[in-house]
Amino acid sequence: MNRFLSILFLGVLFLIASCASYESKLRVRAEAGEAEAQYQLASMYWEGKAVKRDPARAVKWYQRAAEHGHREAQITLAELYERGEGISQDYVQAARMYAKAAEQGDPKAEIRLAQLYLKGQGVPQNYTVARTLLERAAGKKVAEAQYLLGQLYWEGRGVPKDRVQAHKWFNLAAAQGHELAATMRLLVAMEMDRDQIVEAQRLALEESKGR
Repeated sequence: MNRFLSILFLGVLFLIASCASYESKLRVRAEAGEAEAQYQLASMYWEGKAVKRDPARAVKWYQRAAEHGHREAQITLAELYERGEGISQDYVQAARMYAKAAEQGDPKAEIRLAQLYLKGQGVPQNYTVARTLLERAAGKKVAEAQYLLGQLYWEGRGVPKDRVQAHKWFNLAAAQGHELAATMRLLVAMEMDRDQIVEAQRLALEESKGR
């Protein structure tokens, strides 16, 4: 029994030493300006993995990684700014970080930035810019973007109300399992005639084929 406890104790000490060594090596790479190391180190501090949880230190490394162009760090930092978690809430900075990630073609960033433009948070309210961002993400077949585009056409925000376009986008999102989109597709269809539904389905098919 004593031998088992000794082995267990030594194993724990080895694990602690290994974690400390990994954190130390990662910090050296991060200090040298390696974006991926900065992001990983930030995540360790944020989640408290192998180190004591330290949100302030995590944010510092997320900021460094984001400024070095690390897309995931940009999105994570934007979310923290948007929620005011671990840092003062700042929609302007959130929009700036989402914009940097969106420039790299990240669909999640495109959607989140579009939502800020729809609400006028951190950026001037601009439905046209929001629609353009959502169209980019929808072109990557992201269901949430397709659903939000359907909402824009259904409500006529920045575009004329268009049931055919609304049905098309709701249909595409619903086909990917988006439950709200499936519900909205039914509601829109109740206000459409047969020819309009057929046209909406045709447009959705063309969109799904990338035409």
